[in-house]
Amino acid sequence: MFAHYTYIIGLIVALSLFTSCFTIRVYENTDSPVYLSNAIDTFRKHSDSLVVLTFNIMKADKIQLAVSELKNFETLFPIDICMLQEMDEAAVQSIAQQMQLNYLYIPIVYNTMMKKDVGNAILARGKISHPEKLILPNKKWKNGRKRHVTIGEVNIDNRRTLVYSVHTETSSVSRKKRLGQLEAIIEHAFKHSDRYNYIVIGGDFNTLYKKDAQLYVQLFHAAGFECATDSIGNTAKALFGLVKPTEDFIFYKGLSKIKAGKIEVSKASDHFPVYGVFGK
Repeated sequence: MFAHYTYIIGLIVALSLFTSCFTIRVYENTDSPVYLSNAIDTFRKHSDSLVVLTFNIMKADKIQLAVSELKNFETLFPIDICMLQEMDEAAVQSIAQQMQLNYLYIPIVYNTMMKKDVGNAILARGKISHPEKLILPNKKWKNGRKRHVTIGEVNIDNRRTLVYSVHTETSSVSRKKRLGQLEAIIEHAFKHSDRYNYIVIGGDFNTLYKKDAQLYVQLFHAAGFECATDSIGNTAKALFGLVKPTEDFIFYKGLSKIKAGKIEVSKASDHFPVYGVFGK
């Protein structure tokens, strides 16, 4: 009887792995698709602070709840730059319109089961230019999925900031391969550091294990970046709250941190919105 159940479980796992190979289509072209909108005239009085927030809104499902939470946050700190992950274009457009922000959205895959694109976005209270998709190395073995970074230049108060919205691979891929993705991001930022006084790198780094989170912070620090969010505790929850990893970070260069935190009351995702307030 036990052997019979083992066979069934093995068959289910094999079938799951087989069908997962057909659930996504990777956008291999670095130039498309790209969705860029600077339709909002984002007038804002000159400010000495810059408010940056990153948020993985799981499957872009609870968009209206996410908007409500972000608007509530804005009663304290008006958001200047917002980095989003697990997004489709319609969801990005909806959030941008309701928050009165411009946006850059670049998907990396089309999910055939969900019937929509999945990717990262940058929203900003200023003009966004020079869009770029950085495709990260080391695809997932079971379905060929690749990860990427959405990159854009944000101009606020005539100050140019290079912004990276990141979503790296999960721990289902080896640490060595995940570190390869991190190194690709750091290398790209290093190459552009002579052109930008301000660089912000934020998103979901999928550091399920504490050791990974500590290692990522150390590697960014060695590359000249500070971590604004290293002391805010867990940023995600899983298994009914039993697992509380720190997966979402904001790294920066050229700015001075005033404060950082998370919106722990958020119910829109399995991740919390994570923010940093910076002086220029």
